Order: sequence, then structure tokens, then C-alpha cells
Amino acid sequence: MSFVPRFFLPSVAQGQTEIALDESASHYLVRVLRMTAGGRFTGFDAQERRYELVLKRADPFQAVAQIISGGEKSPADPGILMAIGQSLPKAAKMDWILRQCTELGVNRFIPLVTQRSISRPDASRYGHKKGRWEKIIVEACRQCGRNDIPALDPVTKWEKALGLFAEFDLVLMAYEKNAPTLKTVLESASLAKKVMVLIGPEGGWTKDEVREAEQHGAVSVHLPTPLLRTETAGGAVAAMIRLFFSHRTENETTPNSE
Repeated sequence: MSFVPRFFLPSVAQGQTEIALDESASHYLVRVLRMTAGGRFTGFDAQERRYELVLKRADPFQAVAQIISGGEKSPADPGILMAIGQSLPKAAKMDWILRQCTELGVNRFIPLVTQRSISRPDASRYGHKKGRWEKIIVEACRQCGRNDIPALDPVTKWEKALGLFAEFDLVLMAYEKNAPTLKTVLESASLAKKVMVLIGPEGGWTKDEVREAEQHGAVSVHLPTPLLRTETAGGAVAAMIRLFFSHRTENETTPNSE
């Protein structure tokens, strides 16, 4: 199958037949891919709609495309909705976490400030981080073929995060090896539809945070892996949860052979 470029379309009005692409997309199509008028590509928007487009004007600064089909919303995922509550790591590790977990099907990101968080952006710096993080999420969706863009919460303090637990059927806290296994906990909560995963910082969770999380309904779990870095743990747990619940969905939809 030949390569078909794919781009995010920030806004498509009802009945719109042409769209002007931003400079980044225009440059990539015309300068990098050497696409000329008549070339085809696909797009998706913030409403999870997919479009087929043909390049009408090959301008590297503001290309214009014609919408030839699409506009239908992608079918809902029959599985689960999964959020990652990620204690903010140092340096650019959050960029990697957002990219990796978007590819693995996470639906919501909640950046957390916890007791051992090294990164603690103030309000003036968060605006810049938020804009960059949103671009990373959208680019990951473009690359992996997702039409649904994960939500990105504001940076949230631990005390406020505890109040979010009530929005989920299951809250998992990746912790020490003496906690129950992830598989055991998932099997006991196999009907869950909304799952939140809490990932600690480089220094790990404090005992107070574990106690507070469990008091608010979280379940501590350990993973069937060696000790993982904070930038690796979220993706690993997300992949395991997706695999578990995909098997559940398959079992629900497979006719009984008897």
C-alpha cells in the first residue's frame, strides 16, 4: 500500500469544501513530500472526523486543499477510557510520555504535582508547556492513525487529584512489589469502563500519598516487570490494560460455540 500523508485540521465548518492548511502542513506537503496539485492525503479534526482531501494549490506557505469525502465521526471505541495521572518528571521526559501513551490508546492525561515531583511549573510557564504538549499529542495521533485526540488536564496538585478518583470505575497506583499484581486487580474489576493509572515521579510515591490514594479508593498494584523508570511505566501499564480489556471485549462478542 502506498504512503498516504495525514494531517490534523483544526477547524472544518459544516458544508465546507476547501481548507487552507497551516504553514507547517503546507511546508511538509510541498517541500518535504514534493506533493503537487492533484495529490491526495487524509485529515482529521478535533471532533474525531476523518476527511479525504486533494491538494488544489501547492503553496509551501499556505497550501489549499479540496475536501472530496468524509466528515463522518469515527466509531466509538467499545473498550475502555483510560487516563494517566503522571507525576511531572524532569527535563523533557513528559514529551516522551505523552507521545508514547497516545500511541498506546490513552484517552486523557493528568499532569500531577506530587511530593517528590522535580518539575513544578508555575502558572506563567504552564501556558508554554501546555501548548507544546498539545502539539505533541496531536502529532502522535497523526502518526499512529488516531482520530480521537486525548484530553490534556491542567497541571494538578495531588490534593485536587484525589477528588478526581470518583470519575473512574477503577484507579490503579503503580507501587511496590508487595502490592497485588496488576492482572489480579484487573480480573477483579473486569467490568470497569473508565480506568485511571497513577504513575509516580523519579523518587517514587511517599507513604502518605499511597495511604491517601487508597483512602480515596485507589488500588496499589505491582507490575510483572523489573523496576521501570517513570517515563516507561505509564506506557507499559497502558499496553497491559489495553491487552486485558481487548480480550474481554473479544470474549463478549464471540458467539458461544456450544
